[in-house]
Amino acid sequence: MLLLVLLTPGCDLAKREAPEEKKGDEAVPAHVVETISRNVVEYAELTGRAAPVESVEIRAQVSGYLESINFKPGSFVHKGDVLFQLDPRVYQAVLDQRKSDVAAKEAELKQLDSDLARQHTLDERQATSKQQVEQAQTNYDTCLAQLEAARANLERAQIDLDYATIRSPIDGEVSREQITVGNLVSTGTTLLTNVVAVDPIHVFFDVDERTLLRFREETRELSSDAPLRVKFAIGDGAFDHEAVVDFSEPRLNETTGTLEFRAVADNKPNENGRRDLLPGLRLRALFPTTPEYEAILVPEEAIVTDQNVKRVYVLGDNNVAEFTPVELGPLQDDNMRVVKSGLKLGDKVIVDNLLRIRPDTIIEPIPAPSQSTTRIVREDGTIINQDGTVEYDDLYEWSLQRDKEENAESNDET
Repeated sequence: MLLLVLLTPGCDLAKREAPEEKKGDEAVPAHVVETISRNVVEYAELTGRAAPVESVEIRAQVSGYLESINFKPGSFVHKGDVLFQLDPRVYQAVLDQRKSDVAAKEAELKQLDSDLARQHTLDERQATSKQQVEQAQTNYDTCLAQLEAARANLERAQIDLDYATIRSPIDGEVSREQITVGNLVSTGTTLLTNVVAVDPIHVFFDVDERTLLRFREETRELSSDAPLRVKFAIGDGAFDHEAVVDFSEPRLNETTGTLEFRAVADNKPNENGRRDLLPGLRLRALFPTTPEYEAILVPEEAIVTDQNVKRVYVLGDNNVAEFTPVELGPLQDDNMRVVKSGLKLGDKVIVDNLLRIRPDTIIEPIPAPSQSTTRIVREDGTIINQDGTVEYDDLYEWSLQRDKEENAESNDET
């Protein structure tokens, strides 16, 4: 009995010391990246809309029966392209008559000019009266004025004839025809179609008062002539479009408490011949609230939410994980997160296998690129890549398998 009592504590001590002997085997493998530094700009996400730079309602400036339609609905037309043709015969007849009137007045004026010259010659010889000279001058001046009126009528007749051919006043896409051939078109009242300019295109968005005040405070030292660029996205897409602000309203909307901005964006057709932006399309705009500044960035997947505090695991001395609180800035397009405080350039941050890591955990670091992989690691180790493909984290699976084996060994020893 005494021998059993003496041997039992020794067995317990051996069991307690066994984990200490394999402590070095308990290191958790994880990818580690170094923080990077680059210039960034902070943005506020706003709702915007696309609007045409120019939009024209096509109406006739003279009356007449519609003779032909010379465009395909929805096609792109250039300034000066013929869209509609009215019956020109009446206007051609009026033009011919006006030309005859001008020719008659020119002949009459030529005759009166000769009479006036003759009267001046006779007056020099004192062979005519002053009254006859004055009458000749009056007749000449009257005919000259009538000739000018006839020429004005001729010009008006030419304009009316030109208006019978209805052309596009701008470059843009033309809508469908609102009237068919053979119908009577009334001056200024009959809507024929619409032409909408599509390149470039306007982007309108409203900036709330709080965002506007922050923007004015952050950029008060910048020149007002510096171009203000905004990014925008179509639907749920990426913010891969850019526009330059060219106008803002001089006062806030008192009802909404916002200020309207207008930007200009290119809208050239893509390789399929289609344009990304349609007038009236709803957009998401990124309005810059700060000038460009240098910032520390880490991959978004390294961020851990600890209740209301954001933290990251930093690789400390002896490869020990340190749970460090951080103040975060905006998320960048490449899934990198700005860190305003808590980290410095060159700090080594753990980006995966975070479910198995606790403060003071020994890490087996695996170097990885500093840029974010823009992936989502679920608790079961499933990875969703940026392109939507799904794969399995081999490192995570291996670590889980090793945990199972260690737990099994521990149970066997027990």
